[in-house]
Amino acid sequence: MDYKKIEEILLDIVNIKSDTGTKLEKDIEKYIYKYISTFEYFKNNKNHYGKLDVNDEFQRKVIWALVKGNGEETIVLLHHHDVVDSLDYGKFKKYAYSPKELKKQYNALEFSQEIKEDLNSSKWYFGRGTADMKAGAAIQLEILKHYSEKINFNGNVLLLSVPDEENLSIGMRKSIGLLNKLKDKFNLKYELLINSEPHTRKEKEIGTIYDGSVGKIMPIVYVKGFKSHIGEIFSGFNPLLILSKIAINIETNMNFSDTDLGEVSPPPTWIYLRDFKENYDVSVPEAAGGYFSILPLKQTPKEILNKIKHICEIAFKESIENLNNNYKIYSKDNKMLSWTPKVKFFNEIYKEAKVNGKEEFEKEYKELIKKIKEDINEGKINIPNSNFILIKKVLEYTKSNDPIVVIGISPPYYPPVSNENLDVNKKISNIKEIVNKKAKEFGESYDLKRYFMGISDLSYTSLIKGEEVVTYIEENTPIWNDIYEIDFENLKQLRIPVINIGPWGKDLHKMTERVYMTDVVNNTPKLIMEVVDKVLSF
Repeated sequence: MDYKKIEEILLDIVNIKSDTGTKLEKDIEKYIYKYISTFEYFKNNKNHYGKLDVNDEFQRKVIWALVKGNGEETIVLLHHHDVVDSLDYGKFKKYAYSPKELKKQYNALEFSQEIKEDLNSSKWYFGRGTADMKAGAAIQLEILKHYSEKINFNGNVLLLSVPDEENLSIGMRKSIGLLNKLKDKFNLKYELLINSEPHTRKEKEIGTIYDGSVGKIMPIVYVKGFKSHIGEIFSGFNPLLILSKIAINIETNMNFSDTDLGEVSPPPTWIYLRDFKENYDVSVPEAAGGYFSILPLKQTPKEILNKIKHICEIAFKESIENLNNNYKIYSKDNKMLSWTPKVKFFNEIYKEAKVNGKEEFEKEYKELIKKIKEDINEGKINIPNSNFILIKKVLEYTKSNDPIVVIGISPPYYPPVSNENLDVNKKISNIKEIVNKKAKEFGESYDLKRYFMGISDLSYTSLIKGEEVVTYIEENTPIWNDIYEIDFENLKQLRIPVINIGPWGKDLHKMTERVYMTDVVNNTPKLIMEVVDKVLSF
């Protein structure tokens, strides 16, 4: 194993700008594919590596490579090769991809004591993507080369290098089907998938590994009100009244926070919240909406959506009561306003629109989807906001024009995963012991956490409680199949145990992002290879 080569590869690939969700990702894909093609093993086994086109506007690809030994037991090595952009580096942006030069530039700046110490140490490399997660990519590439040079060994090692993890994970979503195809073609049995995302530490000598990953679901709430002049406010219904109550009752609501296996997921927070008026006038907004993020460990989309619906119904009732109480005072009589609460899931209004609008609705909806797809590709609109346009169109074909709350889901969706939900063999369940026995050689120990809270591509390795996931996601995501999809049928077949073993990193996605080079060129590759050897019983 050429440990020094890992540092060389890391500097090479950090230097290649590969901003997520852009055509720049193609440059690093070319590097990785070309490097793998230089391995003697792949020169002699050209059908054991390749590219999978994800069929997007940027022509990005998944790079895969399989070292075939004896038997069917297989370890999958997974990393992503995209990074977030470097806008946060400001005037140092041009140095963000050159760790050695960036250190020189930073030496003149005022930073915290911890950052100063790391800048003055040769053990830390600063730069965009050094930790998240090009260090993991460099490590895994050299591990693949190491096993490609072994002769007559038990098992197989499959590498997946995927794009778009920092955005919509199209690379890993497309890899779901690829994993099943490779399994059938080469007669593989996936024993374990090893991801190498960086980990953080509270103590210098204690690292962290993870055998699960938190999920992510992004519900959207669209509130249609009833437009009126502000001088006749009680003849209308301001959607902001309902939406504000919904927002208050959901923000950091611990009923959406999960507790499982000693881990606690953060409560939800709103990412976007506003009315949809485009110009000023003296009328209340016709509609308003927003979306928020929930990170589940055990909760299914079915459970989450039903909780949201209950909160929306209460908010609607309270809003009507609020209006009526004030109307009594304003009108000086006991008349009641005629509003009634109406809260529906997207699939309910969509089915109603199909019945009412028939071919005309379906034609308009398809044309609108096509226009939205073009606008997304041109950067005129983002995916979450596109859902509001579609909901508005669907409501045009429902019978009632009364105020309504519509609940839907926006991509991306990440299912929570945990080895606890899978049948794992003794070797997999003993990974913490395997890692710590090896880590003891360099004076460290590792804690095992049951969920990686950073959201990761590990989510697409298995699917638990599929009956409470698939239908609810598919039917309530307005752009499903046309712009976004998950191969749920293939995902149900995978059920791969997972572990994240990555280097120590700090300040991910910040201008002080950095990685601990002792891990990169020594500790982490040794830990991963120890796990591979023990699981495959070399």
